[in-house]
Amino acid sequence: MIYLILEETRYQYADNCYQVVAQTTDPHKSVDMLQGYELINKRKDRFYSIMKYEPAKLNESSSN
Repeated sequence: MIYLILEETRYQYADNCYQVVAQTTDPHKSVDMLQGYELINKRKDRFYSIMKYEPAKLNESSSN
């Protein structure tokens, strides 16, 4: 499981913009990182959130 820290920039007359600013596999560290980004954020149009991401697992099948 990977935890992504997302930065959302909200615009008044355009679609919002999202970008991944950090990632970790430790859920406790992801909360600390989120709190750090929120603490240093001075812009009122920028917001941060955590998203859990689990990469797809591919199964190899032999058809021979």
